[in-house]
Amino acid sequence: MPAKKTNLKIKNLNILLGVSGGIAAYKVVDLAGKLTAAGAGVKTVMTDAACELVGPKSFEAVTRSPVFTSLWDTTGEYEIDHIALVDWADIAVVAPATANIIGKIANGICDDLLSTLLCAASPMIESGVALLAPAMNNNMWANPAVQRNIKTVKKMGFLLTGPETGRLACGTEGIGRMSQPQDIIKAIGKIASKIKRRKK
Repeated sequence: MPAKKTNLKIKNLNILLGVSGGIAAYKVVDLAGKLTAAGAGVKTVMTDAACELVGPKSFEAVTRSPVFTSLWDTTGEYEIDHIALVDWADIAVVAPATANIIGKIANGICDDLLSTLLCAASPMIESGVALLAPAMNNNMWANPAVQRNIKTVKKMGFLLTGPETGRLACGTEGIGRMSQPQDIIKAIGKIASKIKRRKK
């Protein structure tokens, strides 16, 4: 899909961008910037592990929006009800989606802000407007438990982009590399027609 057509579909979308603790998290700053430049509204939710890899300020800078990291954050416009982030969003995107966050989603575990919001996003997920971009070591991807969780999240309604085959952060070659930001944007563009716009 040409970039201009993709960007037109993304313009004015409200995107809840979940960032979990994979080494590919640094690439998601570029993704957030590209989505914002295309006219989307982007609010970023980061896990603790993601914050160890990339500073929240990086996302704040490229999206011009606050970054959410904790269920117990009592500052900002969503201090009363973090679940309001789900109501605000047209689409949920998790990149990178680690084996850990995928396992939490598949098993209904809500022990941090991102997993809690995804649990509350059932209407979006069932409508096919929630996207995961898996990223992990090739042996982790091949693990039967991970594959079982992948089947579960697909059955729930999540769409996946990737993982890709190539050189991984651990130095080996194999499947597990996160899709590139532009490919994730293309995936968002393809599902944009399913997105129910917020009532004005």
